[in-house]
Amino acid sequence: MNHLCHSPSCSTPWHRRAFLGAGLVAVGAAGLIPTRAFAGHAEALALTCIDYRLVDDAVHFFDGKHLTNEYDQVSLAGASLAAVSAKFPSSNAAFWDQLSIAKTLHHIKKVVVLDHRDCGAFKVAFGDRFASERAAETAQHKQVMAQMKAALKAKHPDLGVEFYLLALDGSAEEITL
Repeated sequence: MNHLCHSPSCSTPWHRRAFLGAGLVAVGAAGLIPTRAFAGHAEALALTCIDYRLVDDAVHFFDGKHLTNEYDQVSLAGASLAAVSAKFPSSNAAFWDQLSIAKTLHHIKKVVVLDHRDCGAFKVAFGDRFASERAAETAQHKQVMAQMKAALKAKHPDLGVEFYLLALDGSAEEITL
């Protein structure tokens, strides 16, 4: 018995590693491993909140913006707030580090920020001043987004930026600054 299987009941000359390697080659040849994943380019960096209620809605939002498989994603509590609030210094650092990495590795052209209504991080940051009325809540998000836009312009003037506010029903509105 001169094959690679060391079990007496084995009747195949295939070694497990060889079999696995052949399987991966077959999967790659069949096109099941996307070659785009290794292309080194993404259109945008998506900044979203961590809120579990809106994960699927965020994916649908980015798909609707024709960014499917064209964005890197960073999820931090508060989204825009994470980039600029003194309440979350480690989130600030994480966001700016990830942005630099996305620029270096994937040559992103813009940042797309998706804040959402009824955000717990905004409640933590603003406490009693958190605006629960729709217009005031929008104004609060706009203020934070304006701070982020200024910081982004100062640190990465070559990048575009878009801001959106997602409702809990999955609908989104663009926030212009």
